[in-house]
Amino acid sequence: MSAAPLLAALLGRALPGLAARDLGLPLGALLPWLPGCRAGLAEAEALPPEERALLAGLRQSGQPLLGLDPAADAAADPAWDGAAERLAWSPLPDAVPGATITLVAGGMGEAALPEGLGRILLVAGREDAPERHDLLVPEPRLSALFERLCQAAAALAGPGWRQGGRALSPRQASLLLLAPPPGHVPDLLLAAAALPHDLPGPGGAEGLPLGGVRQMRLLLGALPALRWRLRLGFAGAEPGAAALFLDGLRHPVRLGSGGLVASIEPVPGRALVLGLAWREGAPPGLRLVTLEARP
Repeated sequence: MSAAPLLAALLGRALPGLAARDLGLPLGALLPWLPGCRAGLAEAEALPPEERALLAGLRQSGQPLLGLDPAADAAADPAWDGAAERLAWSPLPDAVPGATITLVAGGMGEAALPEGLGRILLVAGREDAPERHDLLVPEPRLSALFERLCQAAAALAGPGWRQGGRALSPRQASLLLLAPPPGHVPDLLLAAAALPHDLPGPGGAEGLPLGGVRQMRLLLGALPALRWRLRLGFAGAEPGAAALFLDGLRHPVRLGSGGLVASIEPVPGRALVLGLAWREGAPPGLRLVTLEARP
C-alpha cells in the first residue's frame, strides 16, 4: 500500500483533530502513519486460526485490537467518542458504524452507494502505481469536505506531482494526488507504547518495560516496499544481546548508540510484526521507548 503515507498526510492536514481506526489488518494501512490510530480487523472470522491467534494476543493501550472482542469494542473510547471527525479505514464497501467518514480500501467496486452518503474517489500514491480508494461522507457535507481535501492536496503537492479535483455530482467528486517515485515516504518516529504489542502491561510515556522479558512482539504496521533503516531506541539500560525477528524470521541487527539498528525490506501487502528476544531475559530496567524508520 504505497499510498498509505500520502493518504494519512492528506487526511491529517484536511481534518485537524481527527481520530482514526484502521480496520484493515492483517494488511493495515493507516497504522503507523496517522498518530493515535487504533488498529483492528473488519473480518476477523475470515483469517486463518494461527493468524487470528497472533493478533488476538496483541494489546494497544491496554485494549484488544478492534474486531476481536465485542465487549471491548463497545467500551467507551474517549479519544474516538469525543473527536469532531472519526475516520475508519475498512476493506468492506460500506460505512463503518460510529465513523463520520469511512475510507474504503480499493474502492467500492460495483456496490451501490449507501443512502444518505456521498463519495469522494481518491486516486493517490505514486504516479507509476496509482491506487483507487473511496471516501464515504455524509451527503450534505460532501462539498465542504471535498474543498478541504483539495486545499490539503494543493499544500502537499511538490514539484513534478499530479494534482487536481472535480465535483462530478451532488453525491460524487474525485481527487487526484500522485507523486513521482518513490512517492510520499516520510521518516517515521513512533512511541513504542502507542503500537500494538503482546506485553502484559500497556506501558506509557516512559516506554514499554522489558526488564526480565524473554520475548515480545510488536505490530509496526504497513511500510512501503523499500529499504528502511530501522532504529529501536531504549532507556534505563543497554539492550544487550537481543535478537531481532521480522514476521517470525531472525534478522541481522547491530547495537548502535542507545539502541538497536537494522536494515529491513518489508514484504508488501501486510503489516510488519517485529519481535525481540533475549536468551536470559532483557536487562533489568530496560524500556523500549521509540521506533524510528527512515527510507
